[in-house]
Amino acid sequence: MAITAVLTFLTLLFVVALLSGIGLMATSAARGRPIRMGLILLIIGLIGILIAIPLNAGLVLIQPSEVGVVFRQLGNTNLREPLGQGLKWVVPFVDQVTIYNAGQQNVDMLGVVQGGNTQAPVGAGTGGQPAVSAITKDGQQIYLDVTVIFQIDPKRVNEIHRSWPSTRDNQRYIDGFIIPQTRSAVRDATSRYSAEQIYSGGRATLENEITTALADKFTQEGFILTSILIRNIAFSNEFTQAIEQKQIAQQQAQQAVFRVQQAQQEAEQARVEAQGKADAAVIAAQGQAQATVLQAEAQAKGLAAINEILSQNPNLIQYQYINQLGDNVKLIIVPSNSPFLFNMQDLLNQANESVPVPAGPTPLPTQGP
Repeated sequence: MAITAVLTFLTLLFVVALLSGIGLMATSAARGRPIRMGLILLIIGLIGILIAIPLNAGLVLIQPSEVGVVFRQLGNTNLREPLGQGLKWVVPFVDQVTIYNAGQQNVDMLGVVQGGNTQAPVGAGTGGQPAVSAITKDGQQIYLDVTVIFQIDPKRVNEIHRSWPSTRDNQRYIDGFIIPQTRSAVRDATSRYSAEQIYSGGRATLENEITTALADKFTQEGFILTSILIRNIAFSNEFTQAIEQKQIAQQQAQQAVFRVQQAQQEAEQARVEAQGKADAAVIAAQGQAQATVLQAEAQAKGLAAINEILSQNPNLIQYQYINQLGDNVKLIIVPSNSPFLFNMQDLLNQANESVPVPAGPTPLPTQGP
């Protein structure tokens, strides 16, 4: 602090002046000289000391995150107006100033879990505070690592000082109020939930319930509760194993349901495929039947047309027969025991009409019965 350093330096100068004046007076008196200069130095040093020391002793520097409680040892009203941040001056040797931390503070209550076993909690937080041991609704013992974040209400710091008189190094309200109230609220809230409810995601609900329970109590004592943080919850090995086995059983049950559903889907798929093949076979049979019917109808129509043509021209079939014979066939032999199949005269006439006759007549050999 620059001003305090300056005042300290001036105090030293005044002390030096006082001692120099005393020494000069003694030397001058021993030599029979006037002691006026020594006396002036002595008076200046004395006056300076009387001014600088009380002035320096009454200066108090309050940091931005602090507030000062002024206790006046004289008079009926002992607690004065709290001191805000900045350089303040109080009556030296009469007013006693106690500095309180008005910023955000946190108290940790932490436990230790080693080798998967919950051991007797070992303090790791502020002041070596251990984790909070609590009993759940179903009788399970658990350990909760809890952090409390709060601050002092600067306007009510005198009330806090009156209830929990503290010093900068010994904040009695932490051990006397913050920690006991927090432990009590955590235990009360935990007793309303089962271990399985807390294990399966009830930490946020538990934090909110503890915060609600502590907020009013903190306000009544002049504190402002910022938040309650549950950083870890340690369960017993037996409970953890039971929960894990239950989860494994649930997973196996879900897998069994999935396999059943998969088998049902595969069976349904096979049924659909079989139904599709059956429908395709039916459709193919129906198509084949329709094709056969159409083919028969076409053949019937063709035969009817041929019959109609033959009825109009009976010799057409004979002509078609002869036309199918090879070109080198010159003689047709008809068995003697069969009726005539051909009208020879008509064949000769048709042949004469279609083929030019040579100059000399060529008789067609015939064979009678």
